[in-house]
Amino acid sequence: MATSTAQDQVVEHRRQEVQQAIDNACDQMRSEGVQPNNYVEQIAWLFFLKAFDETESRREEEGAFDGTAYNRLLDGEYRWTEWTKLMNRPDDMLEFVNGKLWPHLCTISDGPVATRINRIFKAIKNHQSRGASFARVVTQINKLHFSDKTDVYVLSEIYERLLKDVAQVAGYAGEFYTPRHIIDAMVKVVNPRLGDRVYDPCFGSGGFLWMSAVEIRKNAGSMSARQLEQFHKRTIFGRELGPLPYLNGTMGLLLHDVREANLELANTLEVHTTNVPEKDKYSVILANPPYGGKLPQQVQTNFTVRSASTEILFLQHIMANLAKGGRAGVIVPEGVLFRGGPDATVRQKLLEGFNLHTILSLPAGCFLPYTAVKANVLFFNREHDACKTEEIWYYELANDGFELKQTRRPIPGSQLPDFIEMQSTRAIGDCSWIVNVTDLQGCELSAKNPNRKNDYEHRPALEILRSIKLKQERVLALIDDLTALLGGN
Repeated sequence: MATSTAQDQVVEHRRQEVQQAIDNACDQMRSEGVQPNNYVEQIAWLFFLKAFDETESRREEEGAFDGTAYNRLLDGEYRWTEWTKLMNRPDDMLEFVNGKLWPHLCTISDGPVATRINRIFKAIKNHQSRGASFARVVTQINKLHFSDKTDVYVLSEIYERLLKDVAQVAGYAGEFYTPRHIIDAMVKVVNPRLGDRVYDPCFGSGGFLWMSAVEIRKNAGSMSARQLEQFHKRTIFGRELGPLPYLNGTMGLLLHDVREANLELANTLEVHTTNVPEKDKYSVILANPPYGGKLPQQVQTNFTVRSASTEILFLQHIMANLAKGGRAGVIVPEGVLFRGGPDATVRQKLLEGFNLHTILSLPAGCFLPYTAVKANVLFFNREHDACKTEEIWYYELANDGFELKQTRRPIPGSQLPDFIEMQSTRAIGDCSWIVNVTDLQGCELSAKNPNRKNDYEHRPALEILRSIKLKQERVLALIDDLTALLGGN
């Protein structure tokens, strides 16, 4: 116990050091007049280059140890440890970064990792124009040690922490990131294994992908050379539209030693097709698609069901790309479970073409500080025998281990371990129940806990208000559907 406590103290101390370095770097950029949405991007590419340099150094040492030479992708004057030696001549360092390093990063193309770096640095920029200020930021980044396990763990939280601390950045980005404990629960239920092709069509900071890779490596144990090649080259797949999330996702996978993941910088919805060859489909799909976005009708020609909601388009994409025997876990806003029109059509296709075996009802506020939207996780399989959904096991989560407030402070009593344990046997309890598909009313999938009695008498006031708001949203959705049917605008 004492050893565990001491280790926890070391981790917490290091976490504070890393956060302080980030805060100092942000303060420096702020003093230079760099806008918050830009210094998030600035610090992200600096993290990436520092982390990539450490990764290459480690592989170089490993190659020297076992007699297999490793050829660095960024070598000579382009190594982080080389050009940062110019910090005592800050203007020369900034001139080198802008005039030589950046053009080099935008033109390298020797292999998939080089190609990803090329795409990243073509899409972002250096937002600092003063050498002295840039050198001070680099000094803070140099305090981080991304080869250290604690720093790797903290690094996975960095982007989320920046978005949380700089509220205007979250609004600017127009998207939010999935809490790591929710990802962990989803990965455990879907259970990716060696030999799976794991896909996230909107991978953001890469949490689903690198946590799946960690789970696969843990379960696989010792891997042969052939298995290692498969793991690195033919296991992890993803697409991401935003250059900054793409950068963070790429960095996270490299730090978790997934060397040649198949990541595309592209708009998934624009490249979608319904006719995907079986060999190109994925056995595991995990995703938290963006909510509330809009895709012009003229770009939706490849979708069977057109919709004004991007979450419905992403759900169709996932259904079209899930292989026979495949498993999926997808986060959707509550409206997807009850809205009519395109939503109802897609729900019907989901129930008839897949085995929607589990719905995890998340509490409203689970994704604060980004959004208070109530969401659910849909777990479904595409069975080999084309079996459709017969029964759905529901679990109503009230406590995910954090306050349902903007601060999201940790609290005791998380139900996620209980959910994971009960889901494996589909056990029935106070928070879980089974619904036969024949009992559904119009394919409505909203969680309605039959074990809750005197509902309004015992529910907290805030939860009652959220329930009222949800019912109002249902009424508005029905009005929209009726307007559309009557040919209104």
